[in-house]
Amino acid sequence: MKTLKIGLLNLSNALSYPITETIDFLQRHSIQVSVSKHLYDPLASPKEKADVFNAWIKEDTFDYICDVSGGDLANTTLPYLDLAAYKNSRTIFMGYSDVTCVLNALLPYKETILYQICNHGKSKELLDFLFHKNEDLIKYSDRLVGGNVRCFLKLAGTPYFPDVHGGHLFLESYSGKQERIESYFAQLAEMGVFEQIDRLILGNFSEFLHYNNENTLLQIAKRYCPKPIEIDLSIGHQYDSFALLLGKRK
Repeated sequence: MKTLKIGLLNLSNALSYPITETIDFLQRHSIQVSVSKHLYDPLASPKEKADVFNAWIKEDTFDYICDVSGGDLANTTLPYLDLAAYKNSRTIFMGYSDVTCVLNALLPYKETILYQICNHGKSKELLDFLFHKNEDLIKYSDRLVGGNVRCFLKLAGTPYFPDVHGGHLFLESYSGKQERIESYFAQLAEMGVFEQIDRLILGNFSEFLHYNNENTLLQIAKRYCPKPIEIDLSIGHQYDSFALLLGKRK
């Protein structure tokens, strides 16, 4: 089996838990793993964390760079990331949750993958994808932008907000009850996003759906989005989530 090289880093919060199980899983399958020295360091600056990404991208020996973090800090690294260097690298960047803002900022240069590699409940699909056997891990791959709704909205009003014209917008959320989720939809509507897209895909809204049903989520979305809407709960923060390929055009 071909040996792959994967880098694990954090552009968002420092990790407070070990990921040795994920590292062991990857190494057992002939994957060489490099780990950022800042992965567990809460004092690392945004520039220090971004410097790891930049160095690995320019080294151009990594098949994938996977952000394994989440939380609140990913957007603080955006001014320090060499986004343009991503275009000509062999590397594909992968992350989810708070890293949504980085995934979408990279889209003008090359596609990214919305996926948390530590949530490898679909291990066979993941390995088949990493080794280019098939793309069964990928649920959608056509003109997609988005990700976690809270973190996608961090790009509002910045130069990093992606071009959504004629595209498909995917949104999911881990936290947020009815009032908060509705406020996100209202903001997107006020930004004109829903008028520009062709389709809205809603993933798993974990906390919302703990207290409400899918129909309630759909009704809120329809209140603000006039375009076709579908719900697919197989993508989200759950351990066995599928992945999305962001930015790809047919």
